[in-house]
Amino acid sequence: MNSFPVIVLSVIIFAALAINLALKPAYSARLTSTLIMITIIGGSIIYGFGFTSITGDVAISLVRTPFSVMGMFLGKNDLGAIANAPIVTSPVGIFLFWLLHFLAFYSMASAAIVTVGAEGLRRLRLFLALSGDLTIIYGITPDSILVGKECAERKETAVVFIDEADSAGLVPEIINMGMAVVTGSGAASCDKLTMTKLRVRSRKRIEVYALHPERSRNLFFALALKEAFKNAQIDPDKTSIALPGTEDIAAAILQVSTEEYGFGYVQVFSVADLAARAMIRLCPPWDFLTFDKEGRAEQDFDCIVIGFGDTGQAALRYLIMNGQFVGSTFHAAVFSTNMQNEAGFLLTECPEIVRHYDIDFYQKDGRSREFYEYLEKRLDTLKYIAVCSGNSEMNTELTDNLLLYLKRKRSEHICVIQVTAGGVSYQEAVESDIKRKKVFTLDMLSAEKADRAGILLNATYDSSDRSNWGKWLACDSFSKMSSRASAEFIPALVKASGYSEEEIMQDGWNPGEAKLRVLGETEHLRWCAFHYTMGYRTMTDQEFDRRAEEYKEHVRSGKPGRYRIAKDTENRIHACLIPNDALDELSAKESRVTGKEVDYRKSDINNVLAIPQILKKQKEEI
Repeated sequence: MNSFPVIVLSVIIFAALAINLALKPAYSARLTSTLIMITIIGGSIIYGFGFTSITGDVAISLVRTPFSVMGMFLGKNDLGAIANAPIVTSPVGIFLFWLLHFLAFYSMASAAIVTVGAEGLRRLRLFLALSGDLTIIYGITPDSILVGKECAERKETAVVFIDEADSAGLVPEIINMGMAVVTGSGAASCDKLTMTKLRVRSRKRIEVYALHPERSRNLFFALALKEAFKNAQIDPDKTSIALPGTEDIAAAILQVSTEEYGFGYVQVFSVADLAARAMIRLCPPWDFLTFDKEGRAEQDFDCIVIGFGDTGQAALRYLIMNGQFVGSTFHAAVFSTNMQNEAGFLLTECPEIVRHYDIDFYQKDGRSREFYEYLEKRLDTLKYIAVCSGNSEMNTELTDNLLLYLKRKRSEHICVIQVTAGGVSYQEAVESDIKRKKVFTLDMLSAEKADRAGILLNATYDSSDRSNWGKWLACDSFSKMSSRASAEFIPALVKASGYSEEEIMQDGWNPGEAKLRVLGETEHLRWCAFHYTMGYRTMTDQEFDRRAEEYKEHVRSGKPGRYRIAKDTENRIHACLIPNDALDELSAKESRVTGKEVDYRKSDINNVLAIPQILKKQKEEI
């Protein structure tokens, strides 16, 4: 009978130890450190009292105790020297003596496993990453690990993280997920040794995500990697890179060209813009409107943006781009206590947005009495509130207060969505589940996934025999952004049409002349909004006439390339930024100059007519 408790206790102890080994390395290391401290304290008490009891000499006990405690971690014990001490003569004392010795030996073995085993596993992961396509991720953060995890799920793809130094607790997590890590200044500067380790020359495809939290480091890494690939004579066509930054700056120095080596494809993104795109995907404005049988919106789109930092400004721009419908008027109110210091760049860069759209700016907090007084007046018309304070905790406080207020006012039909640099979240009502969409996912970062519809739409404009991807690569940055914005508005046109996507794909796309005209005008409103939020303005008659003369000279002199009269990309001016009804007159005016048939209204309608083709191809690719 006495052996039964011993057996049970032994099983419990070994089960606890097995669980410890199964824990994540960060937790296991923490537990091991705790056990070491417990063992040192417990061992010092037992041996300290034991030696003092036997020898009666405090000085000798002070010398012998540390040596005996250190011996515990090496599997030794000095029970014989203190066997007659009262502290170990009882069954409880003996139990504690051996338990502490066991924990000491285990904690030392565990520490060795964590240290030596982790390094060995790290080397093994790097060895296993020597074949297949290569995905390089620069920067070790929880967000970048999410991206790496998605990449690792693809077949025959090796994922390698690169950073200047190990990030506490994250490297073991990466290793446990089956991915490799290379750290150090040499790795971060893409030296020859690192390129050799990664066998970049033998890869069929190399995909790079530069996601370091310090934005400037991503560009420096990209430049170093570009030089390393150039020295290794890597074919640019098999490389691509995505990084945060300013497209006009980064893309120009990283993209391959006829004169300069570079990456085959460069995706430069604004984290705030990605968050705004995620906002539109999770809670599109058209979901909060109804449409009549001809496709006209039956309500105005009225929205509020709280906070006007990077994410707030991006949210406003994307609401403008995606909130324009025939039959509807757009109105927005922006609340921020720091408005005067935040709004300068956007309103200077894109002055047309306040000239063409009804936007009010209030230098007030989203928790202020003035805000709630404004809110109460708009409850009947308001459709959307984007909470973009720049602080997650503040966003949650603002959102919780708003949801409770709207519930009491029986106005829970109003969308309240939190927007942060990491993603967006939406709760339909106080008791409902929270829906989330993260920014750092392949669905948002990978051009082939995030821009699938844009790539297909762009292909309809290009009659060359290149592949859809080849046509996309040939586009300039602005054209890509334009196709992307147009493609992401397709669900709005589908809803306004009254058809479902399934009906459209089953050759049921027959909107009729009246509805087609309305949908084409809605597309024109969206196109104008996109250009205004990109800093464009309407071309004057004088500017059009000057460019018409330049076009004639361009043709007479036989200069290569196409000269667009109505579009001045360099100065961000476009003649088509006019009401839909005025497009026919502009088309005729340009036709008289060029001698070619121009129909700008038809261009918008063609985008609408292309919807079935894009939906079908998108479904086929998925």
